[in-house]
Amino acid sequence: MLSRHSKAMAILMLSIAVAAGGLVLTRHVIAVAGEADAERLNRSILDYIAQKNPQAPIRAFQRFPEALVAEAQKSNLDHCLVLAQAEVESEFHQDAVGAAGEIGLFQILPSTAAIMEPVVGPFKRPVGVKAVRDAKSDAKSDAKSARDLGDLADPVVSTKFAMAYLRDIMTRRSNVRDALTEYNGGPAGRHPHYYRMVMGTYVEILERSELRCRFRETPKPSPVLTTLLTRA
Repeated sequence: MLSRHSKAMAILMLSIAVAAGGLVLTRHVIAVAGEADAERLNRSILDYIAQKNPQAPIRAFQRFPEALVAEAQKSNLDHCLVLAQAEVESEFHQDAVGAAGEIGLFQILPSTAAIMEPVVGPFKRPVGVKAVRDAKSDAKSDAKSARDLGDLADPVVSTKFAMAYLRDIMTRRSNVRDALTEYNGGPAGRHPHYYRMVMGTYVEILERSELRCRFRETPKPSPVLTTLLTRA
């Protein structure tokens, strides 16, 4: 028969084993719940893109939600604000080409992306991008199908370069407004209306609880913001 001391040790060891098992199980449950929650957010983001651009090839956007959230966190920005910026830039046309040669979801110039290569990594340059299509146009041409837009037409690549560029600007600009204005219009901020467009879209996105924005409750626009948005 076990001695009293042996029984106590056995009970103690059993308790430790149960506690350890419970801790492992708890961690596993939390991990699974976190993965499920992230997957729901990813689907919600893809659904939003499909609503805004029914012609969007969703397969091309499959890895975008994860990149969006990760890059927004690196930039200390709400991922919904970054989503609003993408919508304003290209209306979720991942192959959009702007008047100045900007490419992709966030309308990045290849020359700008080249500057950020030491931070993001190398990217495949566009080839034969001669015919220019406005980012908001649905027109298609034989020239478009013949050109190679390179990696900047990949939503994930576009997001990484755009956020790296924005973070670089934010080291010189004291607020998001000035940073976004420079992102779109250069150091001179030639297009001050851009910030109002992004914020107007952002306010609309905040109303969608399924997108799990950092600010869950939609803030009431101040009279000044309302006036600015009305004039935009």
